[in-house]
Amino acid sequence: MKNIFILIFVVSVFAVACNHSSKNNSDQELKTDSTAASLKDSVSDEDLIQDAKMIVQHFKNKEFSQLAEYVGPQGLRFSAYAFIDTSKDVVMSAPQIRNIATSSEKLLWGEYDGSGEPIKMTIEQYFADFVIDADFLKKGEISINEFLQRGNTINNIREAYPDCKWVEFFIKGEDPRYDGMDWKALRLVFRVGEGKAVLVGVVHDEWTI
Repeated sequence: MKNIFILIFVVSVFAVACNHSSKNNSDQELKTDSTAASLKDSVSDEDLIQDAKMIVQHFKNKEFSQLAEYVGPQGLRFSAYAFIDTSKDVVMSAPQIRNIATSSEKLLWGEYDGSGEPIKMTIEQYFADFVIDADFLKKGEISINEFLQRGNTINNIREAYPDCKWVEFFIKGEDPRYDGMDWKALRLVFRVGEGKAVLVGVVHDEWTI
């Protein structure tokens, strides 16, 4: 009888050990799967900056078909100033961007700071005045999720684009007559997922009255 109790004890200990080992293995597998998924969804800051530089180059060279490849199904929103109006700012689809060269339609992009006059331009005109109005590739200081300068316009990029990342190209003021207020900034906003960065916003910024 004593031997039977000993045998039962040994079997019980072995069963507990096996269950514990199985749980550890299961936990480890979950951690591994989670890490793999995280790596799959991630895009490095360096890759994001390279994408941003290429996008600015496409704007500059009027390479609209290549530019459209970065735009997802939700479209691309354009904001003339730091405040992003999610209900009024122009949102363009990838096909619209692809066909920019053949479009002469004038769109309402917002209002000019100071005068309040409507910004009514063709897409190419808007790009020239509110996207590539400075040499951001050569002169721009680059940062991610930071502002190198703030104007007096409300900057709501975090609220307008939650869970997104942006690359800022900043050019500091150079003309002493303006005491540094002639700075300019361009922010490209990306939604990152599944190892890919999708361009969702283009925000122009400068000193406002």
